[in-house]
Amino acid sequence: MVLIRTLCAAALLAGCTYVPFDAPRTKSELMPASRDSLTLGLEGITATRSAFFTLEDGNDALGARLRMIENAQSSIDIKTFLIKPDLAGSLVSLELYAAANRGVRVRLLIDDVFTTTADDDIAALDAHPNIEIRMFNPASRRSPQFVGYALDFNRLNRRMHNKAFIVDGQAAIIGGRNIADEYYSIGQASEFADFDMFAAGPVVAPLAEGFQTYWDDPWSIPIAALKPGGDDSDLASALQSFDETASTEAASIYRRAIESTYLADIRNGRIQPIYGEARVDIDPPQKLRLRQGGDQQVAARALFTAMDRASSDVLVITPYFVPEEYGVDFLTQIADRGTRVRVVTNSLAATNHPYVHAGYAPRRAPLLAAGVELFEVRPDPLTPDFAPAPEDAAPLTMHTKLAVIDDRYVWVGSMNYDPRAVKLNSELGVLIDAPELAEEISGRIEAGKEFFTWRPQLDDDGSLIWIGRRGQDTVATNVEPDASGLDKFVATVTGWLPVEGQL
Repeated sequence: MVLIRTLCAAALLAGCTYVPFDAPRTKSELMPASRDSLTLGLEGITATRSAFFTLEDGNDALGARLRMIENAQSSIDIKTFLIKPDLAGSLVSLELYAAANRGVRVRLLIDDVFTTTADDDIAALDAHPNIEIRMFNPASRRSPQFVGYALDFNRLNRRMHNKAFIVDGQAAIIGGRNIADEYYSIGQASEFADFDMFAAGPVVAPLAEGFQTYWDDPWSIPIAALKPGGDDSDLASALQSFDETASTEAASIYRRAIESTYLADIRNGRIQPIYGEARVDIDPPQKLRLRQGGDQQVAARALFTAMDRASSDVLVITPYFVPEEYGVDFLTQIADRGTRVRVVTNSLAATNHPYVHAGYAPRRAPLLAAGVELFEVRPDPLTPDFAPAPEDAAPLTMHTKLAVIDDRYVWVGSMNYDPRAVKLNSELGVLIDAPELAEEISGRIEAGKEFFTWRPQLDDDGSLIWIGRRGQDTVATNVEPDASGLDKFVATVTGWLPVEGQL
């Protein structure tokens, strides 16, 4: 009887975690790069060297994506960590449908766990003959997600965090943004400061090959195998749902995005691309199946190698900074050689994940003692004349993932400086040799630090203090600036738990 109960329980648990990894897949290869694509409406942008434009403003970043979809001639390949059923998600979905109607092949690869768009809507869009959607490393659909996550934790704890937006094999967007309102400054309670790079030229080929590698991976499951039954009526219903979400407000957001002054300046030649040599490093999907990533930490290793070779300056910008002991030792070694090391991250008051702060807070003192300069983004940046932020201004959260090395190299990608990015998730990074771009970013950070950050320091007795501006005055405080009691509680309690390696 005990054996029977055990077998029944095992069968039940297996059912709760079932995922159709053996589902049939339609074979699709990379298409040749289209010579006719206008991408952002530009002609002749591709060259023997790669060309780059920064996308710092959320509206510009959305406009660039929409224009690239509109101008697509043959193929669109999008890999994203999440997509939400909001205005940004609906606008992108409608444009992808319009492109598919023009005969463009659309492939959308979505990491599953934090995506909140309903399977029904994703499957309905997939019903279009020119659109194929796959979910990466999905949870079982036979149980509530939290149940599947608990029962299949080792697998579902490993996520595809790398992302790329590739059109016609000729142009791409890389960086930190997913497909949701908060990444594009649309109607949110907080302002997400993020960063993308538009890229064209030789750099696109390895990005496209990286997409294909993940598309063909056994953990890339067709949405039709998870949610069968999508047909023309489902597609019509989904499009109506997207249209309803993309209301009059969305029409205004759409026009503002595609008519962006910055994008118009690019098209008219008033803003020229920055050219540079680029190297692409993408963690292979096998990393997600190896304990702590094994030797597949390709993106992190590339970044750390570039930093270790620095001769004068290393600037790291990361929303979540959890260096662990090895990271403190590594940055200390760089600083000991006389190289200036600066790290910009969120303050406790600015972060959207206060529990992550628990992995950063105890590392501040040893880093500062080693000469590493820390800057913590404040939620209420000052105006250029040091006036307080307007009362109705949305609080700022920084989501940018960047590094600048020796005012020559710029590293941009999906990776945060934390153990989850280095060891558990898969990431992507591009190292660009472009002094003009590096000096511009580094100079902007240096010029804006008084307006946007608090600076942690050690006082004479080794205690931590924060130096910053309150209006026209420079002040010092010995408590986390502007952090709420709840944020302090969450960070403190998390710090008591053995979870640093999961942050």
